[in-house]
Amino acid sequence: MKKLLLFVFTGLGIFNLYAQETETSERQNDIMLSPIELIAAPMINVSYERLLSENSGVGVNGMFYLGTNNDDYRFTQISPYYRMYFGKKYAAGFFVEGFAPITMTKDTYYDFYAGPGYSSSTLREDKNTTVGIGVGFGGKWVARKNIIFEASTGIARRFGTDSKHDSAITGKGMLGIGYRF
Repeated sequence: MKKLLLFVFTGLGIFNLYAQETETSERQNDIMLSPIELIAAPMINVSYERLLSENSGVGVNGMFYLGTNNDDYRFTQISPYYRMYFGKKYAAGFFVEGFAPITMTKDTYYDFYAGPGYSSSTLREDKNTTVGIGVGFGGKWVARKNIIFEASTGIARRFGTDSKHDSAITGKGMLGIGYRF
């Protein structure tokens, strides 16, 4: 544990020194929320991106299911990504990205058994965590007062799906609004 903390703090210190050397007047952080999932499904889709230069950035996208505890299916996905921008403005315009989704699913279902003179049922939960690799593309626009809009999509292959109910394919998307600070 001490080695992990030492590694994290050393990395943050080096990153801070590098950030102080490359002074820029542009804002370096984007936070985004997609209202579509909040309206259409009980899910929140949020994204944070740290801009590295005028044409690249790293970030993380999270999709979290907000359903009740009585639901039969739960889904959470966290996807770190790297983006390359091809627009004329600072970290805006058309982009392509590579991402690595970490997906956690929980599927609850009943097994029914019936025989001559008896029947029974058992509740089963399948929990599955997978990692994948994928590509995506989209566009980001910066409006007045650092309001940003994004439309993006991506598809990924998940490795390690052993459940009959889980697909080996997953995706991510954002039709959102956010703020650059």
